[in-house]
Order: sequence, then C-alpha cells, then structure tokens
Amino acid sequence: MTETAQGFLGIMTGRRQGNPPIAEPEFCSQLSAAAPLFDLKVLVFHPEDVADNGSSITGYTWSGGHWQQTVAPPPDILYNRCLYSSPQEKKAAAAALSALSRTVPWSRGLPDKWRVYELLRRSPAVASLLPETRLYTGPDGLGSMLAEREYGVFLKPKAGSHGKRTLHARLLGGKEGGGLSIRGRDRNNGAFRLHFRTLDQGLSWIHRFTGSRRYIMQPYLHLTSSRNQPFDVRVLMQKNGRGAWTLTGMAVRLGGCGSLTSNLHGGGTAVAVLPFLLAEYGATGAELHEELAAAAAVLPPLLEETCGRLGELGLDFGIDAGGRIYLLEANSKPGRSVFRLTGDRRAAKLAAENPLRYARHLLLHSPAGRRNSSYNTLRYRQENEINGS
Repeated sequence: MTETAQGFLGIMTGRRQGNPPIAEPEFCSQLSAAAPLFDLKVLVFHPEDVADNGSSITGYTWSGGHWQQTVAPPPDILYNRCLYSSPQEKKAAAAALSALSRTVPWSRGLPDKWRVYELLRRSPAVASLLPETRLYTGPDGLGSMLAEREYGVFLKPKAGSHGKRTLHARLLGGKEGGGLSIRGRDRNNGAFRLHFRTLDQGLSWIHRFTGSRRYIMQPYLHLTSSRNQPFDVRVLMQKNGRGAWTLTGMAVRLGGCGSLTSNLHGGGTAVAVLPFLLAEYGATGAELHEELAAAAAVLPPLLEETCGRLGELGLDFGIDAGGRIYLLEANSKPGRSVFRLTGDRRAAKLAAENPLRYARHLLLHSPAGRRNSSYNTLRYRQENEINGS
C-alpha cells in the first residue's frame, strides 16, 4: 500500500427514525464529507445489514449533500458506534463483528463501569480520583451504605448511558418526616421523585426498579454549581494521525436546577470550561483546568494496557465545592455535541476529523489494514462501476 492508496472506513451504528434511519446522522455526515481529505471512503450501516458470511454490507454513503443506499464489500477499518439498548441489538452487533473478523477494528470497547473501576483503582496515580464504588447486591447492602452516608447513595447501571435509570436515595431525618427519598431518571430519561414512609418500602421499590440489571453504588457527591445546577467536565481524548493520544477539547455539561444529572440527553446544556471554572472557583479555576488535562492524559494508556487498543475516550470529571476532582465515567463511544453547544469550533472540527486521521494511520501501519486496503478498494471501485456510479 502506498501513501496515496485509498481506504474504506465502515461506521456501524444503531437505528433511529429519519432518512436514512441511522443514529448520529450529523456526525456521520461530517465524517463522510471530510473523508476524501484523508483519501478515505465511508459507509454507514446497521449490524443486521451485514451478510452472514461478511462478504457484503448494505449501507449508506454521503454524496452530493445527501445519502445514498448502496451495497459494498467489507471495509478495511470498522468504527463501531453502536450503543446497545437491548440484548437483541447487542447480539446483532456481535454477529456483525464476527462476520467482519478480517476487518481492522478502529477501537476496542471498554468493559462495564464496575470493571473499569476495578482496573483503575489499582493505579496509585488514578485511585485518588475515584469515588468509593460498590456493587449493588440487594436491599441489605444498600441499606447499610445509606446508613453511612448523610447525603445518600447514587445508583447507576453497570452498562448504562446518558443518565438513564439512575437513582439518588437518601434517608430522611425526623424533621423531614422520616423514610426514604428517591429521585431519578426512568428508561426514557424522564425525571421523577418519590417518597416512602419507611426504609423497607423504599428499598423494596428500588430492588424492583433495578430488576435484572446490574448496578453500582457510590456516595452521593455534591457536584453542583453555585446556582444549584449539577455539572461535570467532559474531556475528549482522541488519537491523531500519528496514533498518539491528544486532548481534543473540554466542556462543562450543566443540568437544570435541582436535576439529578448533567447529561445532554437528559435536558442539560454545555458551556466553555475555563470561564466556568474561574467563575465558580476564582483563581483556583485555572489550576483545576490544568489538573483536569493532566488527569485526562494519564487515563487512556492505563485503560489500553488491559482493555486493548482504543481510539478515543470521553472522560467525565466532577468537581466538588472544595475543588476536589473525581473521575465519574470513561466512555469509549463518546458524543461530541458539547463543542457545538459551547461554540468551540476548533474542538468540534478536531472531534469530527481525528477519527479519520486515526483510521488513515491504521491503514498505513496495521499489517491487516495494508493487506485489506488495496483489495477492498478495488472491489469497491469495481462494484461502483458495475452499478454505474
């Protein structure tokens, strides 16, 4: 393969309403439109549209400002953007990945939140950033943790996303009428509040709410602004065209007053990070900004050591009133709309183009990518000629 050889990038994504029916259509169109700058072709497809033997894929290409459905051979590089909301979706994606076993994965995925916590707490450089975390094993364990925590316990699914099905449970004192207060987000990310007169009633309801899903428990942390808005700092780390980790950008995600989470999918918004930190923490805000960048730089190599090669990470940090930083979550399939909301054009451009730069790097330096590229490009061109495109 030469430096000018053309490569073929496949983006596997979920289904949604629209034309075409793909998740993240704006991001996919940005990738597709910029791909020729990196001598790449892009196909967006669903897992179930991969042939059982992996010989072909039905998907969508971006041309002339609109999407076209097409049939294509297996891509050189596979960028998996699927977020699984059901066992069926996860099974379909696993079957597609198996059928495309000769395609080079753009990135591996991260394990669930509990496993990531177990991996990171072994590192002295990171352990101090982690909130205390326990597995939810039933009402007794939660009841014990509630008794230890004045401000309550935060519960979230081990494999959840976007703040869905999260809970904050807190024991109420006599002045508040006693019992258990619960606020949370349902499966559709709708907010709710409940009050149970007794602890046992509340614990039983939580156990039914969690169902068969596995949850983790953490102390409820006061990660709110001076205006009582929950916030966190999203840091996007990506590999560039040399395969090196770089900090693409940061943004503060702000939830509504009194809201449980700051996720954009739950109605939050985003603002520029440094002005926010300076307004909230004074001169210390600049130091916090540097500390966030330093913490974000340490995490990707640590996770790669045990999880395999990664291409990008969305790292969510919380900061309490005293300026202590906590790592709240690491996501191997991060969104990037925060930069559009903050008006950070540089970060938004890098966030959309770095996946292409890294795909190009893999094509040029991965033995499998070099082996597949000329073959797949030839097949892709032949098929387009046959189809008259």
